[in-house]
Amino acid sequence: MEFCPKCGKMLIPKEEHGVVYLVCPVCGFKKKAEERGYTTTEKRKEESSGVAVNAENPNLPITTVQCPKCGNDKAYFWVEQTRAADEPPTRFYKCTKCGYVWREYS
Repeated sequence: MEFCPKCGKMLIPKEEHGVVYLVCPVCGFKKKAEERGYTTTEKRKEESSGVAVNAENPNLPITTVQCPKCGNDKAYFWVEQTRAADEPPTRFYKCTKCGYVWREYS
């Protein structure tokens, strides 16, 4: 099991043209799987709780917050319960200019 270096979500194995890649369902990070043994399947019982941000047709609200990478002051945002239910949720941001994804804990 591997996690995305950009946003921390679990990477999902996907096969393309006979090659297995590990892909982040949230920010789209992609890398070639280095080990054998990953299994891919098209059928899923339930859709991932990850939030996909489509840059051409964004489906998330925008807020005013400064991007730590490029300094832009607008970002898409979403909230996920990444820890125990009695802990506050984690806010994720994706810069509207450079696409950088970061998180903020309450």
